[in-house]
Amino acid sequence: MPNRAFAPRSSLDTLAASLAASISQLAIADAPLNLEQMRRFYRSLSLSTADLSPFRHFDDAQYRRNRIHIDEHFELLLLCWRPGQRSQIHNHKGSLCGVKVLEGMATETVFVQNPSGQVCPRETREMAAGSLVINGDLDIHQVANLHPDGTDLVTLHLYSPPLKKMELFGLEPQQQRVFHGADSVEYHI
Repeated sequence: MPNRAFAPRSSLDTLAASLAASISQLAIADAPLNLEQMRRFYRSLSLSTADLSPFRHFDDAQYRRNRIHIDEHFELLLLCWRPGQRSQIHNHKGSLCGVKVLEGMATETVFVQNPSGQVCPRETREMAAGSLVINGDLDIHQVANLHPDGTDLVTLHLYSPPLKKMELFGLEPQQQRVFHGADSVEYHI
C-alpha cells in the first residue's frame, strides 16, 4: 500500500469555482454529514471535466484515490479506475460513504456477513454515469471497473467523517482485518 506525501487540505481558492462552492456548502457543517446532507451535496454538483482534471490521475497497477479536500468533518476524493481494477471487500467503519459515478460503469457487489463471520455476495449491480449510492459505515461492498470495452471509470467519493478505519474482508473468516488509513494523498483498499 503506497504511502505518499501528505496532501494538505485543499485551499478552496485553488479549486474550480463550482467545486469550491459545493465544498463551501459542506464546510458550513459543524459535525459529520448525515444522509440528507450528502444527498444534497451530490444533487447540487454541476462539474465539468475541467473542474476535476487536476485530480484525474490513474495508475496502471491499481485504482487510484486522489484527494480533493479534507477537513475534520468530511473528505472528498476522485477515484480513477482502469479496466479490471477493483477495491478489496470492505466497509467504512465509522464513516458514511457516498459514491457517484462520473464516467464509465461501476460494478458494486454488496456482501453480507453470516454468523460464522464469513462474507457472501448478496447482490451485484452495475452503476452507469450519474448513478449515486450511499453506504452506511458497516455496509460491506466491493467496487470494480469490469466494463468489457476497456473504458476507464471515474467516481467521486465523499466520506464523513474522513475515512480513517475500515474492515477488510476476504471470502474466508481468517482474512478479515482492520485497516487504519494513514493520512496520505493516496491509499488503496
